[in-house]
Amino acid sequence: MDKPPGVAETIDWVAALVALGVADLTAPDADASLGALAKTPDDRDTVASAFADYTKGICR
Repeated sequence: MDKPPGVAETIDWVAALVALGVADLTAPDADASLGALAKTPDDRDTVASAFADYTKGICR
């Protein structure tokens, strides 16, 4: 990542998820809130791809 998220960005991301009313994180919820966690377009793509890979492993 160009700019790895720090503690403040992680807290901002969780706050965004809470504001969206997210109880179970899904791909659309992650996409809607990634701006709080990853600041650059490339970083958002990286995080979205990692989330997709992660959920594929869980949903097998």
